[in-house]
Amino acid sequence: MRKIRFMTEEFFRSFHKSLLKNLLLMVMFSISLVMTVIMGSYYFDLGDRYPDITQQVGDRIRCPLEFMAENDSEIEDSLMTVTGCQNMMDYYETIRSSKDCPIISVEIPGIIMKEEDVKHIFDNRSYLNFLLETRREAFMAEFGEEGICSLLEMKGARVDLRAYRHFGLTTQEGEGFTEQNLRLAHWSDPIPVLLGSDYKGIMRPGDEFSLRCWGYVYPCRVAGILEKGAMIPEYPASPNTDFCQLDSRMLLPFGIQVSEPAEKVDEIKKYAYLSCLSLEAGIAQIPEGKVKEQVAVFRDVGKEFELPPVQVIGTTMGVDLLRNESVVSIRILLILSVTLSSFTLYGIFITFYDKIQSNSRVYGIYLMNGCSLSMILVPLLLEIAVILLPGVLASRFVFVREGVDYMSGAIMRMACMIAGLVFVAGIGVVSFLMRGVDTEHLIRQKD
Repeated sequence: MRKIRFMTEEFFRSFHKSLLKNLLLMVMFSISLVMTVIMGSYYFDLGDRYPDITQQVGDRIRCPLEFMAENDSEIEDSLMTVTGCQNMMDYYETIRSSKDCPIISVEIPGIIMKEEDVKHIFDNRSYLNFLLETRREAFMAEFGEEGICSLLEMKGARVDLRAYRHFGLTTQEGEGFTEQNLRLAHWSDPIPVLLGSDYKGIMRPGDEFSLRCWGYVYPCRVAGILEKGAMIPEYPASPNTDFCQLDSRMLLPFGIQVSEPAEKVDEIKKYAYLSCLSLEAGIAQIPEGKVKEQVAVFRDVGKEFELPPVQVIGTTMGVDLLRNESVVSIRILLILSVTLSSFTLYGIFITFYDKIQSNSRVYGIYLMNGCSLSMILVPLLLEIAVILLPGVLASRFVFVREGVDYMSGAIMRMACMIAGLVFVAGIGVVSFLMRGVDTEHLIRQKD
């Protein structure tokens, strides 16, 4: 008990004697640790990679995409002009056509049709199996220019051309999605739709109808009927995804382009919105080790078309926090981080070197009176720990405030690991300075 009391008093005496230096070191180490964790995560791919929503396939990582908008209205506002809508469609084409980072888009939505059209198509047949399981009854809602109608929600799915080919979908009648039928000649032309095999005998290639999806009404033409048993993964980026059977579903395409120049916003907006939805449902297949470079590409292309860029979900913390920064800015932050960390570690070393040298006579007296060397080392190491602890707490606070609290486990592991390494280095330095102590020499030294 006396030993514990002695070490506690020695800790408070030593800490109070260097109070201002210790507080300054706390601040410097807190900033250094925050910046080191960010830069380490950015450059060395440290931290968790959301294993539930991303997966490694060969030498590529499948990551979901979403628009990096500051608010919900930013994307909608960008589609208020013909130029803005065309920029969205061009942005989609530029991103989609990348060979370095192929993108596939898959979504499993409900498809709205007028009840009278459904009854006409099925002609006394039961259509219950084709309705969305969560909404079996008809409901009243707006259907484009036709106003309020009685509607039904059918089972649906959406894929882009690359996903259609990637998952090996084929048709038993008609044609599948192609570059040719996904480019319309005029804005009023119907878009191609594929039907599951259960529609065989109910509808045939060439039949036309209208449907509503996300508030927009689209004229549609049956391009073909899929082979029986066709299916797609509900969430291609997840390693634990379920597969969606397409036999009783309508398969709509993403990425419709139109050759005719648009003159009115109403002509182009619903197709620009399809491009937007395609990117929101997109899965980027990024080469391993190239995530941060691809994030920069999405950002730069977004600036080119004056749009909020798509964001890669599943990036490490550093890439996520620095996604808006230019390469030059990130390099400047790296230089500042290395410089500050170096000065901080040097400051800790010099502080404890001076502390040991200035207290050498006191330590000599302690040793002459039967105090063990460990009883002198423990207060010094405890003082180092107290200096480092606020840095770990500051890291937690800063990153939670930045909205990455869902990665708090990775953050705390990185922060604690770095602080632990510094503490171990401190043990080595202090032990080195105190090794082979000559008590008589220490007592003869002047204060």
